[in-house]
Amino acid sequence: MFRIREASEADNDALLRLESASPQGTGVSVNVDRDTYFYRSGLFDSAKVLIGEEDGRLVGIMAYALKDLFVAGEIVRAAYFYDLRGDASYRRSMKRGLFRMWKTVEAEVQEAGAEFLYGHVKADNEDSLRVGTKSGTQIAASSCILTLPTLASRGPKLEPERVDAATAAQLVEEAVGSRDMRPAELRRIYERGNQLGYLHGTYRVESGASRAQISVWDTSSIFRGKVLRMPLWMKLLGGVLNPLAQRLPVPRIPTVGQRITYWQLFDPLCHGPKGKKLLRQLIQWIRHLGFARGIEITMLFYYDPDPAFRLPTFVPSKTLGYRTMVKPYGDTFPKPPLYLDIRDV
Repeated sequence: MFRIREASEADNDALLRLESASPQGTGVSVNVDRDTYFYRSGLFDSAKVLIGEEDGRLVGIMAYALKDLFVAGEIVRAAYFYDLRGDASYRRSMKRGLFRMWKTVEAEVQEAGAEFLYGHVKADNEDSLRVGTKSGTQIAASSCILTLPTLASRGPKLEPERVDAATAAQLVEEAVGSRDMRPAELRRIYERGNQLGYLHGTYRVESGASRAQISVWDTSSIFRGKVLRMPLWMKLLGGVLNPLAQRLPVPRIPTVGQRITYWQLFDPLCHGPKGKKLLRQLIQWIRHLGFARGIEITMLFYYDPDPAFRLPTFVPSKTLGYRTMVKPYGDTFPKPPLYLDIRDV
């Protein structure tokens, strides 16, 4: 018998096992390794993790958070869904089970006053996209993750200013205004991230009339990746590059079995004729800083295009595509350019 209930801390180990059974990627397969499944839920004031069980066996997950966002210049209540997945080894009626979980979440968020439900789904996650599409979601925009390895040796000759959380949030608010999907209390998000120890810092550089800024989210103490599989050519390339990467600013190639730590870069901003160049230098500086702090990968989250910054070119790099799926419950529907909340990724 299939039933849906709210997860508790007692379910943490079972939730982590289910997640570990769903590695990400095709050519390079990476497994998520985090200490607590409820990390993301703890970032929101109101969040809930639902699990689906079949005869006592955990076979599906869907979580959501309620938040107040700007849409068309007005603050509205919305719901963000995440961690929608089923047990890959469990085939019997799982798609039907995920659909039931989706409908349960919809009923709860509508009762809570949400004007729409949204989430970010990996562009190649056909099962989750199909569940959402059949439930009436629409693609509002596409976002990206630019993945860059950290770099050894000395970085660019920069002396970035490290601004406090409140100032960083204020600068972002001034740059993006009340664009759709921006949380109503952006400063609180920055300050809470700082209090929890996840906001590593916000760095800013200026040159004449040009400036650039970016923030760094560090969850390396509780959230890691583990490489499960990779192509032979990458293994061979790693044998050449990795020894050099300990001394020179060349990319490192992960090895099978390696645990990977991440820095997440968000809220990139740049302005002025040299703004794009400054942003590139700042990101390069952070990549070198990350290496010195034991970080393997930096990941830049952004919507494309975004009028607040111009994305520099990095070689080599890897970009992952996501779709922002929205299920409206009335006439409210967010329109680009959208704001990407660090808590959502």
